[in-house]
Amino acid sequence: MHDGSSLLDLTNKTAVVIGGTSGIGLALARGLAQAGANVAPTGRRAEQVRNAAAEVVALGRRSIAQTCDVTDNSSIERFLQSVCAEFGSVQILVNCAGRTKRMPTLEFPELEWDAILETNLKELGGLPPCSDDT
Repeated sequence: MHDGSSLLDLTNKTAVVIGGTSGIGLALARGLAQAGANVAPTGRRAEQVRNAAAEVVALGRRSIAQTCDVTDNSSIERFLQSVCAEFGSVQILVNCAGRTKRMPTLEFPELEWDAILETNLKELGGLPPCSDDT
């Protein structure tokens, strides 16, 4: 069975994977690194971010380990600044951020529902480029 990695060459590219610390996002972060990209996987939980970044590094690529909460614009800005400082530019952006809570619908608190919608449906607002020439 062919793993597909030789079909896609992302050498010298930088990828940001929002929600890249578990599930589909982590699988995509691994795949991008296997294809040659430097990858900055991020999410809200610091330990998972560190583990995901370590997996990228173990695949021979560069990474950074910094949390990011997509519901907090200042968090997004700090993350973008760190990524730009480390890599210069970003060619690939993957948004896999997601949040859920399992409980009976009639017992679901409105604040929890709002937090899920904020994470899962709110647009990242068009992340600005690292520089004017990207």
